Amino acid sequence: MTIRKALPSLVLMTALYIFAGPKPAYGQLCTSMAISVSTAPGGATVTGGGGAFSVSFGNVNGLGIFTPAPVVSVSQSSSGATYTTPVRVTVSYVACIGGTRSTHLYQDSTTSSTSQSAAREGATAASVISVPTSQASATLINTSPASGTTITRFVGVFVSNANGASRVTGTLAPRFIYQLVSQ
Repeated sequence: MTIRKALPSLVLMTALYIFAGPKPAYGQLCTSMAISVSTAPGGATVTGGGGAFSVSFGNVNGLGIFTPAPVVSVSQSSSGATYTTPVRVTVSYVACIGGTRSTHLYQDSTTSSTSQSAAREGATAASVISVPTSQASATLINTSPASGTTITRFVGVFVSNANGASRVTGTLAPRFIYQLVSQ
């Protein structure tokens, strides 16, 4: 594979959509619950409103050689490139009666399989992993957060450097759901 042949088929524009909101799965024990996602210091700009947010990584490719958005980090491996940026996740709730709260993460099941496969999230840029594709297998990311707690998480996409029929082209748009659960 020559770089010249691989680049046109690997370049893509990537946006990450993050849905955050009060979606308790195990019973409401609070009068109100919410999660907000915002721009972290040194991170790509988080935009959007009404519970849906997006983060643009710019032009990315499986070789990791183009310049992504200015505050997006790239990590190259033998199988592709992972692009990450920090975001802030803030939980808030009011008038909770007993129980415990926790923050979970999974992907919207209506997202394309290519976008689902590309999605990464973690506590650090170096620790991002695949994101579960169902609420039943959601990842626990924060236990017993106090209302107003803000944590920094890293969101990203992995772009394979495979060529041929399995190559990635077009736009990746994984959709994460950060969920505050009260039980």
